[in-house]
Amino acid sequence: METLRYAGTGAVLGLAGGLTPGPLTALVMTQTLQHGVREGIKVALVPVFTDGPLVAASAFLVVSMEGADTALGVLGLVGALFLVWLAWETSRAAAPSAQDAPGEDARSVQKALLTNLLNPHPYLFWITVGGPMVAAAWALGTGAILAFCVGFFGCLCGSKLALALLTGRYRDLLLGPPYRWIMRGLALAMAIFAIQFGQGGLERLGLL
Repeated sequence: METLRYAGTGAVLGLAGGLTPGPLTALVMTQTLQHGVREGIKVALVPVFTDGPLVAASAFLVVSMEGADTALGVLGLVGALFLVWLAWETSRAAAPSAQDAPGEDARSVQKALLTNLLNPHPYLFWITVGGPMVAAAWALGTGAILAFCVGFFGCLCGSKLALALLTGRYRDLLLGPPYRWIMRGLALAMAIFAIQFGQGGLERLGLL
């Protein structure tokens, strides 16, 4: 059950990250519209390579802090605030626009790598949210870690792959009410995770 819980948590967070408008989402649409679905798919797969090292580094940071309840408590509260902010941004998200990111020639992988490496969101996410989740999964064994990472990256990249396919064929579907309702549902899920992170932080600080 714990393994399934981590898989589900990773899937929700990955889906939210994959669908929320941002530089990489806009680049997926831009490259798809200008150079075809194949180039959009290349962009969609880049987070596996850029976020992979962040998973290990952030988890190592959290594990090395084990026993430092005050630091971990503060980190948990910061993660909760970050998730609240993400939930708010997600609930208000308008449908992504391909005009948000320029692009004239393909070089999809190079553009996506640069875009994601210069985007502060992945760093904030893995330090405050993803790292603690992976560290907690570590205590349960390899299965829980794999479940979280597969759920997260599968839905993060999978949603962007779907976005590339839809952009290439049914672009207008991205602009309707279904998108907004999906984002509101994801925002609610992130708000629930924020409560859990906040509770854990307060417990480590001895306030609960």
